[in-house]
Amino acid sequence: MDVRVARFRHPPSPPRPAAPFGCPHWPGCVGCPWVGRPYEDQLASKHHRVVAALAAALPDAVVAAVDPVVPTSEPSGYRVQAKLVVGSVPAGVVLGLYAPGTHRIVDASGCPLHDPLLRRAIPALRAALERERVPIHGQGRTGLRYALLRASVAEERLLVTLVSSRAPLSQATRVARRLRRTVPLAGLLVNENRTSGNVILGARTEAVFGERALRERYGEVVIAAGPTAFVQANTRMAARIYGAIAEAAAVAADTRVVDLYCGVGGIALTLARTAGTVVGVEEVAAAVAAARANAARAGATHVRFVAGRVEEALGGLTEPVDVVTMNPPRKGAGAAVARAVAALAPRRILYLSCHPESFARDAAVLADGGFTLARVRPFDLLPQTEHVEVLGIFVRDSA
Repeated sequence: MDVRVARFRHPPSPPRPAAPFGCPHWPGCVGCPWVGRPYEDQLASKHHRVVAALAAALPDAVVAAVDPVVPTSEPSGYRVQAKLVVGSVPAGVVLGLYAPGTHRIVDASGCPLHDPLLRRAIPALRAALERERVPIHGQGRTGLRYALLRASVAEERLLVTLVSSRAPLSQATRVARRLRRTVPLAGLLVNENRTSGNVILGARTEAVFGERALRERYGEVVIAAGPTAFVQANTRMAARIYGAIAEAAAVAADTRVVDLYCGVGGIALTLARTAGTVVGVEEVAAAVAAARANAARAGATHVRFVAGRVEEALGGLTEPVDVVTMNPPRKGAGAAVARAVAALAPRRILYLSCHPESFARDAAVLADGGFTLARVRPFDLLPQTEHVEVLGIFVRDSA
């Protein structure tokens, strides 16, 4: 009998999963931890986070007021700004992010979440830095530390800020000249930061080429901002959020609005299109200067901006207020500010937050001050990350 022994063959290895959006840095990059996760699952997790935060801070009856997360139409290519660490490796210059808990820089120069203009500009900037032999900070040397890039969707132009521990940075003019050959450069700035630690920007910024600020359109409002002012990283979704705030505020010609943590004036000027008066309050002096310039360009003479801490400025408000809008930093407004806002007794408070947990804590204080959280609208401002933007609509109980 002819007995043949079959040769054992290992089963074929499963194909390696394709990189989400064709990302050249996946899976080593830490910038977008949810990339590759099904989008509907991302939205569900973000909704659950908002509901859980409110359930922990407020009565369960409030949870029903949480809308589904407003999805984005652009899960990639949406980021209009990049803050990149600059480092030196044997192969040349690297632009990227620190790996968690280390000072090892992970390359992020080809991130598919960046706006297409940034995806063109970052490799061009790296090439210019290498060609001009720009000194890099580190290992006892002074030089370039960070590169900040911001793209305007409306104007398709780019603002670049080089943060350096060496100033002046003599090669910066030649870097700007090289960039202008390949990208529509609105301006190139050099920010001096000689400090140690993790603070990115120093106090002094000089223009090497072009303009100090970049203009962007949010709905019907045009906002110009420099590199030290906060602007949303997703222009298109920010415009939708500002529109949602305007809809919820329902302001009229006699409505008096106070906009807290107003930044460069995006929300204030959106509401100013129909409101009677608007007062914006902001602690960062550069942002206030930009907000005033934006109002002047728009001819919004019924809007004024106050520079100072929100806690102190609230005490100086003597006129009645109909609507309060607020967009505090991640830590939230805090109990003292929330109580002061409630004491103004506006008919409506619109609270925009990037952190559901701090929002929920402040919402509990506003509830104790006589306000009902009538509706919560989450927005997916930064897809592929755990971030969720929350808009809370509060109505005064006696209104």
